Amino acid sequence: MKKYSILSVDSNPDYLFLAPITAAFWVDIGYIPFIMAVDKDFNPALKKVVFSLAEKEGALIHNLEHIEGFRTCNVAQLSRLFAAASNYFEDSDYLITDDIDKIPVDFMWFNQQNFSKKIHIFDPDELNYTRLKIGNIGMSSSTWREVIGFNRGSIRDSLALCMNQHLTKDSPWDKAWNLDEWILTNGVFNSQYYPDKCQMIERGGNNLGLRNYRIDRGAWSETYKYCISTKIIDIHIHRKPWEGQVWKDMLTIIKSTLSAEKVNTFVQYREEFLKLI
Repeated sequence: MKKYSILSVDSNPDYLFLAPITAAFWVDIGYIPFIMAVDKDFNPALKKVVFSLAEKEGALIHNLEHIEGFRTCNVAQLSRLFAAASNYFEDSDYLITDDIDKIPVDFMWFNQQNFSKKIHIFDPDELNYTRLKIGNIGMSSSTWREVIGFNRGSIRDSLALCMNQHLTKDSPWDKAWNLDEWILTNGVFNSQYYPDKCQMIERGGNNLGLRNYRIDRGAWSETYKYCISTKIIDIHIHRKPWEGQVWKDMLTIIKSTLSAEKVNTFVQYREEFLKLI
């Protein structure tokens, strides 16, 4: 069994910048990043810089043809549910979903699954067990297909069928934005595996109303100071992550978690990225 983190991105620089950095952290905790890139409106030179480094850091890049009539961000979001349509994955391969702007740090947190269970639901208590978030849900490739309801073949074809069933070009923003988690929740809650064959990995919150041991853009300074002195599970990073104190703090974490060599790599990458946006 190989373990993959399932991520996606479009041409929005706030997210695109993070692809090789997030990939490096996933590799560090034992996962192969599988990044679906919605192939629309990319600056070709920028795309090459970003994904060449992401591949060097260990990521697999899947170019996903855009589905016309829908926002690229919604195509990217929803694509993560259909990664297991790819013939690249074996039935037994383990796929865990997440956001490209949420960086994993703690090895033990992301490797505590009981594999006698079919579905692993991380932090179900955040929404009081009423709705599932895309970060993080883990299942085997075959279980993803069963639970969400699609077959092997084409990620794009399965995704397009789903989007055309549930959305139109006039769909409200919030419906489109939340569709991935609505389909995920509906699929898991109505599966034969819920709840007895699900492992619920609770996390709890802190006095700021945020998740325990997360450096969070909602209160960056406070959560950074606390987590850096205790432990970091993950990082939900700011827009424009290449700017100011956020970037300085990220370099500190990269150095302590990965290596000084990675700091040099990503400093150079940032310089190249900023020249092209």
